[in-house]
Amino acid sequence: MNLRKWVISIGGAVLLGGLLWSVPAYAAYGELIFQSGFEGSTTRTTTSAQIDDLTGTDTSKLTRNNWVTDLEDHPQIGNFRLYYESGNTGDRKAEIIQESSTNTNKVLHYWLKNATTPDYNFYKGRIQTDIYNDEFSDQETLDEMYYKVRMKLDSDVQQLESLQKKIDWLTLAEFWNQPTWDGSPKPFRVTLGLNKEAPTSPGQSRPLYFHLSAENYASGVGYSEIWNANNKTFQIEYDKWMTMEVYYKKGNNTTGSKGRIYLAVTPEGGSRQVVFDVYNFTHNSTDTNPVGLSHFNPMKLYTSDEVINHVRNSGIGNALQVYWDDFELWNGWPSMIEAEAMRVGTTSGDAVSDSADSSCSRGYCKILSSNAVGDYMNLFASVPKDGLYDIKVGVKKWTNRGRFQMSIDGLNIGSSQDLYSSTVEYTELTIVNNYQLYAGERRFKFYVTGTSASGHQIAIDYIKLVPKN
Repeated sequence: MNLRKWVISIGGAVLLGGLLWSVPAYAAYGELIFQSGFEGSTTRTTTSAQIDDLTGTDTSKLTRNNWVTDLEDHPQIGNFRLYYESGNTGDRKAEIIQESSTNTNKVLHYWLKNATTPDYNFYKGRIQTDIYNDEFSDQETLDEMYYKVRMKLDSDVQQLESLQKKIDWLTLAEFWNQPTWDGSPKPFRVTLGLNKEAPTSPGQSRPLYFHLSAENYASGVGYSEIWNANNKTFQIEYDKWMTMEVYYKKGNNTTGSKGRIYLAVTPEGGSRQVVFDVYNFTHNSTDTNPVGLSHFNPMKLYTSDEVINHVRNSGIGNALQVYWDDFELWNGWPSMIEAEAMRVGTTSGDAVSDSADSSCSRGYCKILSSNAVGDYMNLFASVPKDGLYDIKVGVKKWTNRGRFQMSIDGLNIGSSQDLYSSTVEYTELTIVNNYQLYAGERRFKFYVTGTSASGHQIAIDYIKLVPKN
């Protein structure tokens, strides 16, 4: 937990214990806030009967990898926790576990066996990650937010297809412009989950599908739906990883100011599919001066006793289970892609390394130790959406550097770039403007074309994709 609950805002600084402290600057738009694959020293600890915390550093990620200093202490993030609402570890739990007996990859595992929280005439169960601002702190909000996470539904979840009733509540993520529980005047939420139609004949199974809905809340009235969307064509699979990409933009339903909710899913070994791309209210429709996204649950499992009990009763040892891995949180669409975070593909055989350098963005540059014309390295990164982009590259120039030609998916872009300099120089090169890119994993190749001196090395700090539409 961080200390911002106890500070008094004073313009651009805060008073803490009689001392004046500077407020950290917001993240630049499109920059990574935090990432973790639950590896390294990532540790789950119990802080109360209904709350756990994650701390530590994921050393499998080179930057933005500490649960406290990078996530909780970020100026646009308030607090992080794992929340259960009620019950004990015999009813529900979240654990960091080894993926399997043969795969040492660590994942976050949600296990929900019993519904223990009363709610009017039924019971419910909940496991969720909370990323919440501190009460009355409007600066801890995000006008735009993107996150990526891998999710795997356990085969036990498939038992819900045989439930002989409609399912309209199985939440996987939730986003609050203002919450209902802290006295906010105009609460609003967007809910992402799985639904299922009722069978049309006895014994019929029906598939689960992704569902999205947005609701206003008013005291004395309750929730009222503003819009909803279903996608019944995307096939939900089980015991198989799916990479989910979620984007939120604050806005209304007016041209030029529209809010946006976007979901793309890539099944492991399959192609990327845009499941939802909704332009509509992402704040209370009666709110003329909304804050940004203040509270959200990017990894959630929340549903009724009817759903939980059906899975539990379908077989010995069964429970509602979901696995999560490789969580990334960004301020807006990812635009600044750190070279050290990019996947290395084929190379010319020359060494490719991540070189620690405090003057490089996030403390690292990627070095191709080339020694001749024709050497190359391929780096892979995801482009979140189709569109036109200005493409820029951060580099480290020096005396042993060469010239390179950049290509994307085999097509050369821009002209040859010279990284030679008589002194160390960190700079950003504009490779091309208004270039059409398509969503999905793209291949960025750096090919050595020559040298202005005697060296041929290439040092790449980051690739910046600046969206133009």
